[in-house]
Amino acid sequence: MSMLRLWAIVRKEFRHIFRDRRLLFLVTLSPAVMLVAFAYLFSFDTATVAVAVLDRDQSPQSRALLQALATAPELTFTPPAERYEALEARMQAGEIGLALVIPPGFGRDLAAGHRAALQLLSDGADPLSSSRQLVEVADRIIAWAAAYTGRSTAAGIEVRSLVLFNPFLASSHSMAPALLAIVLILPGMAVALAMTRETELGSFESLAATPIRPLEYVLGKFIPYTLFGLIGAGVAVLVTLLWFRVPFRGSYPDLILLILVYLAAVLGLSILFSSFMTTQSTALRAVLLLFLVPSIFLSGLLLPPDANAGLISQALPATHFVIMARGAFLKGQGVMALGEEVFILLSMAATALTLTTLLFRKQVR
Repeated sequence: MSMLRLWAIVRKEFRHIFRDRRLLFLVTLSPAVMLVAFAYLFSFDTATVAVAVLDRDQSPQSRALLQALATAPELTFTPPAERYEALEARMQAGEIGLALVIPPGFGRDLAAGHRAALQLLSDGADPLSSSRQLVEVADRIIAWAAAYTGRSTAAGIEVRSLVLFNPFLASSHSMAPALLAIVLILPGMAVALAMTRETELGSFESLAATPIRPLEYVLGKFIPYTLFGLIGAGVAVLVTLLWFRVPFRGSYPDLILLILVYLAAVLGLSILFSSFMTTQSTALRAVLLLFLVPSIFLSGLLLPPDANAGLISQALPATHFVIMARGAFLKGQGVMALGEEVFILLSMAATALTLTTLLFRKQVR
């Protein structure tokens, strides 16, 4: 690979972006504009949640309560915890969304007719889901206590809720970081339009006749839009922090790496799909239908991914970046903690760029 030839393509692409003001806006400022619009637009509820229990009482009453809760279809119980710190760690790692702490003396107080207290923990990463889950589980516990003791719910039990990472359940604190996954699809749209524009104008055939190698051509397209996408992401992150006042508990270098990994996957797939398109209008529709629309409804942005659409959800880069963005902003997670999502996105990027290089070599021949 010749660095001179690669630089020539990169420089040509930079010039094209700077000359086309609409394209420059699409890759730099439009992500922030779109984020503001969507953050005020979307808000929904959720379905199931993973739960862990810390039973410090180990009484017949606590076991009866857990047996009753196990029948709830919206709860998926994970192995119990032995320490309070373990619950917080598992919640920070994203293994659970809800935790129930049963204190010592719970069964004794309940049997004696005293007010028995429990604690529910929620991560608050998705405030709408968290608030609904806390209410539903608390209602189930109170209903069980009333049936178990034969007394009124007010005299039976008290459920105290604690939200760890989004204490006020502010929807913008969850939605704005997750929307980065949607608005950063725009650089992918821009590179798809740029590639099909060359096909429409006939400049691709002229380029293919030069000594430029397939990998140089692909990287020459990939690098400029990655850099401009990073600029657009920076503006969108500033809007998230300053306009919506979302707290950031992670590391900024880690956040930059996470964004780069996501951009690599989005741009790689956009370049691959645009290789099969011959017009800009076709490329635009392809990005909308294959990326933008499914990512809004199936990525976990609005609702947890439906089990029936599991494969489709996992195939969307946005699904993984929604987890990464919320983890970085609200839980302080870094690249290592989000290693599984990072690996999936890197695999998508590498596969897409490899296939594009092979496809370009075939077209040149």
